[in-house]
Formats: sequence, structure tokens, C-alpha cells
Amino acid sequence: MGVTILEGGKVDNLIATLEVHNHLISHQNAAIDLLASDKRSALIHNVETVAQMCADDEILEVMDYGDFIDPAWSQGETQYNPEMNLCHVADGELEDGEIVHGAYFEWDKTTPIDITFDAPEAIYYFDGTEGAGDKYITISVNYGSGWIAGESIQITLDEAPAENDQLYIDCGINYANNPTANRDWSVYGKGETVAKQSGKTSNGTAGTKLGETHATDAYKTNGRVNTPARVVYGYNRWSQSALRQYLNSELLAGAWWKPLNPWDRPVAQTTTVDGFLSGYAEDVRVHFKPIKHITVACNADDNVEDITYDQVFLASLEQMYCVPQFAGKEGEYWEYYKRLLGRTSPALTGYTYARLIKYALNLNAPTSPQCCFRRSAYRYSAGTVWYSYTSGLVGSTGACGAYRCAPSVFISK
Repeated sequence: MGVTILEGGKVDNLIATLEVHNHLISHQNAAIDLLASDKRSALIHNVETVAQMCADDEILEVMDYGDFIDPAWSQGETQYNPEMNLCHVADGELEDGEIVHGAYFEWDKTTPIDITFDAPEAIYYFDGTEGAGDKYITISVNYGSGWIAGESIQITLDEAPAENDQLYIDCGINYANNPTANRDWSVYGKGETVAKQSGKTSNGTAGTKLGETHATDAYKTNGRVNTPARVVYGYNRWSQSALRQYLNSELLAGAWWKPLNPWDRPVAQTTTVDGFLSGYAEDVRVHFKPIKHITVACNADDNVEDITYDQVFLASLEQMYCVPQFAGKEGEYWEYYKRLLGRTSPALTGYTYARLIKYALNLNAPTSPQCCFRRSAYRYSAGTVWYSYTSGLVGSTGACGAYRCAPSVFISK
């Protein structure tokens, strides 16, 4: 007698095949039903359903890249419904190593207020043994036209500073300003905003030498002496930025920022703006998964690959389909940006792309183009980050600038 299809274990294969077909048919029917009814419009506001479909790899059955969801987000008493574009479908890694499937969504418009990426930093932090009296820091390498090798920053401390107190010099956001020439200086407790003592700098070597800037590289730190680039322009490292802290915090103004390195200083918005996540309801932000991101530090930091786990983040150069500084490091190219730019190869930086212009979020028609921070650090400077300009130019700017950004999230169940 011949072997039937039900013998030799073939029945298991048949059942498995039928189950796969039934699964596909059910999803196709669901998609058709969604498109033929009001359910698709309801999906725009239902993040829980979106999260489940992202986790089940079904989101592209009912949405295309560039389609949006718009869960409510508030700032103070004002409520918005910012559109978040579907940008990419992929796997994400949580901090415990679990892999989750989901989708990247990015605000179509920018945040409604300017936020500083990172504040100008202190030039020196004390170890508590320096004492009072005359002190100076020697400039060992030229930086711009204002920081002149061979000159020294002279100050006089009326009181002995405590351990971890910070010496801050207000150079303005211009490396042409000479820090030895009558600039304001202050001593703060680490991360504090009220000065303990202050005065004016001069060029001199009286008293005790606190240290000197790096001998050959104006972008590197040297012991407890900071790099001039970070003193003038802030720090471009995403992992230590104030902007990252703001975007990932549910805390209110005055509570979301803390110093993340010995020279770190608070940005102006620390005490006036609530943490970004506080604007979303809990049943929305629970689906913003804190997945792994790699962001490469600048040359002065030896191109260290910082790993962060962020609920909210900014697109890197690579994710926005621009030629990256370090290929394959800061995420995959997002399908949305490939289609938006209409290119078959990544866009070159330093050029203008009108389709990359980001507009301000407001309650009326958005008509105001905005400068928009991106996550990637400009590799050749410790104080410069990538951004897109109001014209769509992909360039770089000082971290201490206050600009808008387009927050991104990874949604899954």
C-alpha cells in the first residue's frame, strides 16, 4: 500500500502550513477592514494598538513610511497633537539584552521651544587643597584668535574653594574672545547656579599654578583643566548632553538636569522647562522603549562609541540618510529619509536639501523653518554637533546654541 500524506510525520508539516496561511489571511482581512472603515483614523490616536502592531510586525500592513500618529503632548497649559512620522521598522535592544521588534517614529515638526544641547562648561574643577589667594591657568596651545599660547588666566580667590567646586569663565560663544582679558569668572558648587565668588580675569602668573591646557590639542582636556572648545561651546557628546536629559525625563523644571562630568554646567532651560516626557500621558510613554543607541564621540575623545538606552533620542546622520562620519556605527538608514530625499545614495553633508527643512510646532499652520539638532557629534571638535539649518543645509553648530529638535521614539509593546 502506498504511503499517504498523513504518514511519515507529513501531517505536522501540513498543519503548520495551513496555520501560516490562516495567519496571513487573517492579517490581510484585518488590514482590509481597517482601510475600509474609520479604524485607520482611530489608529492615529491609539498608541497601544500601534505598539502591538509594531511588536507583531504588522504596522506596514496599515501604515506606510511617512504616515503619522499624533498622541497628545502638552507643555505647561498648552496641549498639542504633534504628528510623528513612521520612519523605520526594525529590532531594538533593551538594556537587559532583550530584543524587541518595533518601529521608529519621529516628530514631523520641531519642539515648540529652543533647548540648548549643552552649556558652556567650567574650565577647572578644584580638589579642595588649592586654598585662597592668587591662581593661574596657562594656555599651552592656540585656540581661535583669542586663546593665545603662552598667556595665562589670572584670578584671585578670596576664599578657599571646596572639593569639586568649578571655576567658570564667561568667554561668550566666540573663541576669538581672550579669556585673559577682563572676562567674568565665577566659582560654583558642582552643578549649582549661585556663584560663591567672582571677579575679572587678567593675563598673569602670580601665585599658584592650577594647571595648563593640553599641550598640543585645543580639543582635549588635561588633568583638571578643560579644553577651551568645551569652555566656549559646551560639550558635543550625546551621552552627557543636557538635551538628552531633557528629552528622557518625566521630571518638572528644576529637577531633570544633573552634572554628568566634573566641568558640566546647567543650561538656561533647566529651571524653566519641564522634562519632555512629562508632556505625554503614562499610557503613551510606556510604549516608548528605551533601546540601545551608539553615538560616536569626537576625535578628541578617541572616537569612543558611547552606548545609551534612550526612550527619546534624535536621528543620527546615518539614520537620516546622510553620509555618516563612521559608517555602520550610529544606526541603520531609515527608509522614511531615503524616500523623503528621493535618493539612491546617502546625501552629502555640507549641502542644502529643502526636504530636510523642519518647521515649528504650533497650534496654527507651521510656517517658520527651524534649526534642528541631530544626535551625531562633529568629529573634529569637542564642542560642535550636527544640525539641519532653516534652509535644509546639513551642517554643524556649537553645542551651546539654543535650537529646536525633532524627538524620535521606538514604539513597541
